[in-house]
Amino acid sequence: MSGILAGKKGLIVGVANNRSIAYGIAKACKVQGADLAFTFLNESLEKRVRPIAEEFGAKERVYELDVGKEEHFNALFNAIKKDLGGLDFIVHSVAFAPKDALEGEFIQTSKQAFNTAMEISVYSLIELSRTMLPLLNPNAAILTLTYLGSVKYVTNYNVMGVAKAALESSVRYLAYDLGKQG
Repeated sequence: MSGILAGKKGLIVGVANNRSIAYGIAKACKVQGADLAFTFLNESLEKRVRPIAEEFGAKERVYELDVGKEEHFNALFNAIKKDLGGLDFIVHSVAFAPKDALEGEFIQTSKQAFNTAMEISVYSLIELSRTMLPLLNPNAAILTLTYLGSVKYVTNYNVMGVAKAALESSVRYLAYDLGKQG
């Protein structure tokens, strides 16, 4: 297959269905020749992700990853190392906040909801980057997704706006650390 990503291997983390942004990114990468691998959160999402992976020729490269479980990162590392050897890019499309933290006033956000949003939406990028770092090929890239709510008030986005702002800041610090390594 030809294209600017021919021969490149990528991991798509967080595709939920064929209407998600991660799906569109995966489709564009596949059109450009990339070999892909996918993750799923749980059994319910696995049923949606497996057909997508099959559509992109990655039927055998679908891995469980609950970003709240450290052991899942280690298992993913081992599986990617065995199945792909290395990665040229990672797409991080993971975000979550409890529903009650996306309603009403931001000031009512509970500590638990705040911590959950930060762990799933922000820390997961840091942990994924650190865990996969030994598998990143020279000039590899890591992509994550943000939203206008990180820099501007968006009704009912609440704690996710704060999480996206933290995600953007984390990207700057990761870019500094990882950029030195190419």
